[in-house]
Amino acid sequence: MTVTRPGSEPIRQPRVSNDPQRATERPIRTDTGPATRGVTHLVQRATSSARRSHELQHPSASAALRRLDEFRRSFAGPYVVEGKRLLIDPHFRMNGGYGTNPDEAVRRASVVLTPKVLASLSSALRLTATGKAEPRVLVRVTQALIDAGAQREFGEGPEAVRKMMWKYGIGVDCSGYCRRAFLASRGVSEAQASARYGIGRSVDGFDPDQLRSFRKVKCEAARAGDVCKLGHGRDNHKVIVARHDVIPGGQRSVEVPGHGPLPASFRGSGRVHVFEVDSSWGAGPHGSAQGGVGRRVWVYSEATGRWGSYHASTGKLEVSSKGPYGYALNGFFRPRNED
Repeated sequence: MTVTRPGSEPIRQPRVSNDPQRATERPIRTDTGPATRGVTHLVQRATSSARRSHELQHPSASAALRRLDEFRRSFAGPYVVEGKRLLIDPHFRMNGGYGTNPDEAVRRASVVLTPKVLASLSSALRLTATGKAEPRVLVRVTQALIDAGAQREFGEGPEAVRKMMWKYGIGVDCSGYCRRAFLASRGVSEAQASARYGIGRSVDGFDPDQLRSFRKVKCEAARAGDVCKLGHGRDNHKVIVARHDVIPGGQRSVEVPGHGPLPASFRGSGRVHVFEVDSSWGAGPHGSAQGGVGRRVWVYSEATGRWGSYHASTGKLEVSSKGPYGYALNGFFRPRNED
């Protein structure tokens, strides 16, 4: 089946696994090969430098996807668990929401960590339990608890570590994840965030619909690295687009990565858009295994104007005219200084 991406030539749709749980047990797929060695000729060097500079501001779909994969991997360790190196996506944590708050996180950690280790990690534990920690801080806290054997009460392997994360308030919320993922997709540092995009501190949240440096783009034109916001007011959710494929109308069948054929009743006769989006997903009051960092799939039918999203537990396609998961679609957003 032939598909296209906005701003690209037709390509063949690859077979991709989008199961967040499988992603925790092995390296995350990337579509790019090893970096090409730089050339030494002066003119070629200057051209390459100019292209790199342009890419930082206007990343191609493949560059954005590669950077988003690398960013997600940075949040996943790797961890050394019982002598094995594992990549484990972090759980969901939002300050003021369900789960362990910062004070409780420190209290619980004090039971399993030595006084010396606890003293060195106290501020990191509190920051991580707000859902706004950067990857290296979250990974450091998680590894310290693993080294202390805190995961053993839950069993073995990645699932035990994830349950440990929930108990000790280790995770990231959707704003914290998408803000840093957006900067990573542009190759922009924290120090450049405010000057280049008007983005404040991580603890202040990330709402592109409230930032003058961002503009709304049509969902049909969204591309890798754009941010999407669902809902309005306090009840909202943010994701970042990792991939957007456009499937022409008139296809006899449409295969959705990781989910099989898309029902003809949903597709209609027009084009279908398949979005792969990254975020940290809510885990409910009991720390659902489907919560936390992961990549999910949305579909949109131009003919019917309906959105489809897949239930995290059952995989069932859920359809709504409002937006994914029945949320009102606030919009897709992109910096004004990008095409």
